Amino acid sequence: MGSNDLAPRLLTQLVDQQAKSQPDRLYCVHPTSQDAECEWRPITYQHLSYAVDRVAWWIEEKLQGKERQVLAYIGTNDLRYCAFALACMKTGHVGLLLSTRNSQPAFRHLISETRCSVLVDGSERAQLQKIIDEVDDNCSDLGLERWQMAPFWDIFAPSPVPEYPHQESYGDVEDYPTLIIHSSGTTGMPKPITLTHGYLATVDQMQTLPVPPGRESAMGALRNRGKMRFFHGPMFHIMGWYCLAECIFYETPFLMAPDRPLTPELFSRIMSAPVPPRWGLFSPFILQNLWSSEQGRLALLQLQDVNYGGAFLASATGDAISTQLRLQALMGSSETLYTPTLLCQDPADWDFFEWNPFFDHRMEEAGEGLWQLVLPRPPSRRYHGVFHSFPHLTEYRTGDLFEPHPSKPDLWRAKGRADDVIVLSNGEKLNPVDAERHLEIHPLVHRAAIFGQERFQVALLVEPEWDSLPESWTQESLLDDLAPTLHEANGLLPAHGQVHRTHVTLALPDRPFALTPKGTLRRRETSQRYQDVIDALYNPAPEPGNAVEDPNALPDASHEGLQLWVQRLVAKISGVSAVGLNTDIVNLGVDSLQVVRLSQALQETSNQIRPPHQPAFSWTSAAVYDHATVRRLAEALYKQTGQGSGADTAKGQTPSPANWPREHMLTRAVWQQAQELQLRGKTVLLTGSTGELGSYLLHELLQDPTVMRIYCLNRSADAQARQLVQFQEKRLADGWLQETSRVHFWQADLSQENLGLTSDAYRHLRERVDVAVHNAWMVNFNLPLSSFETQLEGTRRLLALIEGSTRQAAFHFVSSISAVSNCGSDAAITASHITETLHDSSLVLHQGYAESKFAAEVLCDLFAQERPNTIAVHRVGQLAGPSHAEAGMWTSRDWFPALIKTSHTMGELPDSLGSIPVDWVPIDIAARSISQIILARCDIDPLCSAPARRAEVYHIVNPHTSPWDSLVQVASRACNAKITPLRDWVQSLERRLSDPNMEQTTLQDLPAASLMDFFAALANSQGWVRPPADTSNAQKYSAALRGLGPVDAPLMEVWLRQWKGWIPALHI
Repeated sequence: MGSNDLAPRLLTQLVDQQAKSQPDRLYCVHPTSQDAECEWRPITYQHLSYAVDRVAWWIEEKLQGKERQVLAYIGTNDLRYCAFALACMKTGHVGLLLSTRNSQPAFRHLISETRCSVLVDGSERAQLQKIIDEVDDNCSDLGLERWQMAPFWDIFAPSPVPEYPHQESYGDVEDYPTLIIHSSGTTGMPKPITLTHGYLATVDQMQTLPVPPGRESAMGALRNRGKMRFFHGPMFHIMGWYCLAECIFYETPFLMAPDRPLTPELFSRIMSAPVPPRWGLFSPFILQNLWSSEQGRLALLQLQDVNYGGAFLASATGDAISTQLRLQALMGSSETLYTPTLLCQDPADWDFFEWNPFFDHRMEEAGEGLWQLVLPRPPSRRYHGVFHSFPHLTEYRTGDLFEPHPSKPDLWRAKGRADDVIVLSNGEKLNPVDAERHLEIHPLVHRAAIFGQERFQVALLVEPEWDSLPESWTQESLLDDLAPTLHEANGLLPAHGQVHRTHVTLALPDRPFALTPKGTLRRRETSQRYQDVIDALYNPAPEPGNAVEDPNALPDASHEGLQLWVQRLVAKISGVSAVGLNTDIVNLGVDSLQVVRLSQALQETSNQIRPPHQPAFSWTSAAVYDHATVRRLAEALYKQTGQGSGADTAKGQTPSPANWPREHMLTRAVWQQAQELQLRGKTVLLTGSTGELGSYLLHELLQDPTVMRIYCLNRSADAQARQLVQFQEKRLADGWLQETSRVHFWQADLSQENLGLTSDAYRHLRERVDVAVHNAWMVNFNLPLSSFETQLEGTRRLLALIEGSTRQAAFHFVSSISAVSNCGSDAAITASHITETLHDSSLVLHQGYAESKFAAEVLCDLFAQERPNTIAVHRVGQLAGPSHAEAGMWTSRDWFPALIKTSHTMGELPDSLGSIPVDWVPIDIAARSISQIILARCDIDPLCSAPARRAEVYHIVNPHTSPWDSLVQVASRACNAKITPLRDWVQSLERRLSDPNMEQTTLQDLPAASLMDFFAALANSQGWVRPPADTSNAQKYSAALRGLGPVDAPLMEVWLRQWKGWIPALHI
């Protein structure tokens, strides 16, 4: 039973009381930005109180003594809505919360009807800015002022603000208006609905409403009081305000999602926040979308309680969820607020309502087995918000129709509306009557009917004036003639209710519309008559040459042509004229319906340009969000021509984790659970990920479940596509590249200010990165040191990023053993090993590449003096092919593969490698060693360690040196070549190159020719060999390096087998 001793309270006074008595009490966990990769920041009641007072003083200053003004607000979906609305309450003005989805006539109607005098602009995105500009222009004759709201973190700055007093009592202001929201336009134009202080107080009073003994309220806020709530939805909607108000009244904190579509990837990130939500209210459309993906389903299962409302939830989805979570439908509207119901006793009854018997209501028979919910006016308005908004009514007819449970009394299932309102599957509503009437003005249209109940978008069925049609008419010609009128009719519909050409068809002559005796449309009956026709509109058979948004012609299928076509397509659908190649379409403000239109156009064009042998790609809405820029959309489309590269179309779909190799699936499973355990995990910045070593490094980092996020900085715009190719060729974990919440590819120029990134992106890295791995470097052994200035500049700028890190980030530089390999120098080495320390310049190989690596090492060492325990240098030795034949091959561009192929062609193999010791490391083992060292050092707290003001050095070379003699026989047999002295081999190659009759094809079989100087130097270096490099420091942290054995005959055979495709005649 409830308690009736709670006196009505005012929201603003309750906020101020909490701010004084419990200033650090959490109100909201808010995203730091509206990006998918946002972090979270707590908003306390003190922060909220400061924000409200800050806006209240601003409003008072702007209005200069004017009283009872109506101030409209349109803005980014963030907590400024709350600050603005509460500030209006404090100052005695009325906030008008306008839906961003209104048509322009609807905006003007609402502003005029409410006598609104000010439009407050809280926008941050181009499309929303465009809407506000149009509202401003269209209402210029209404005397509307326009104010610009300050940015979010300026409003919610933690600095104190003088309190704006609000000392009125509830009894004095119970019937005063506080906010105006509006209906979705169920009678053509949206109706303003005034919310009074009394209306809002009914939210508070719901906690005193009794329930029958042994029963619980279905209202999630009452059952989960104090538990973190999840909120994702428009703040201008009644459910948005209901959430804000009840979380204050019930002292229930909530996590607010960023203002972008709630994809499974985003929701998964939200559920891995430091303090994840435990319950939430969802629209059925979002709930079905989340449940349909493995990632979304796993995230949902972390909740304890799920409510839904606003539309119908598919039975299969609801049945599945109800077996694993407590699922309950909720009932409410802008007019009535919340309609109290009881928690279902049988989980199988999740889609039925049981009205609280202590809440005045009655069910009135409406015919055809349906009943309408009616709310009679009780003696007290304590729980009935509708009679605060409409005090003159004696009863309120909701218009909502229900059917009774077939066997259980008092249970009711929603079946639709008594009026013509269409409720889409995402919960959006529209009344199509005005648009239908406008279409019927056309001389060739007898009747028009718009449908869409429980669909994602609406469809139009046109009944022509059959006798008036010209002799040569076709459906296409009629629709062409109707197009201008349809355009005008769309102006009468909200953005979510637009009729598109792809969803228009004609009625059949022998199947007239169902009409009432008055001649009006029976929408439900007509819909049933045309079920097959309407279904076909939503599941059309493919028709070549009719792309949804194709600007008149099939695009040029070149990469550039497709990129231009996609750019125009996005511009046309979004309504934003200037669309950059790398602009996130979410930042353009595209809504979910526009994404559907994008996916339809991309799907149809993909089907047309795809050759018969190319697997089809499913352009779902999720696929559009995954490729959320023009460049990435065009790249994915280009792959469908069979000319592009990449894995996400290799099997006709984005790689499913179920198809991953077993070891990758296991890692992924651990990683997903580790998100819960680690709370934040490690964030790594990696440069040069698309190179040979970089690809294996990225692969290894992805194998560690504590690495939650990786930012790959590369110069090229198509780095992700190139990475995908590298991973496929090497059989690495390419499926991870689809985990968009984990791996991010950013185009960067390390030599430029802020690394060539935007200031926001640069700040993002500075605040998030735990370790930076600098692996990118130009590999050219013929260039002088001066040619590497750009690389050194990039190193300096990366160190500057680390210097500004708020996370005491570490920096790992991938250097080269050539920086200490000048063993022929008089000052070479006095010890038997090259130590893992910084050496002087006398040991640097006389080569620009080696000198540049040495210079970068010194730069790192200097930096380490200012940032102890955070800088490491990895001197990498000779990288060989991977340690097993299935993981790619030793790149043919390297000197040793060139030696093998040339020896095979010549029939001669050198008996020596000169000064080069065989202390080679398979490239996958090298990457694993570096990764192990990096991650092991991450776990060492630099503040708890003795300060080491030098860069730590690690040698990534084989701890064991093998004699070439033990390997040359294996190579000789494979090449069918005789073994000759190195000098003779070099001279034999020189003779072949000087032969004027040698053909170009023969030259291609002698790749060592391009390295002639290198091999000549090896021949001249015989007699001395670089001392072995000490690896004790590296082995301390790397199990992979400790377990690495010497290069032996079986390993040589692995590399030879890897080259079999490159050198088909190898005997291996």
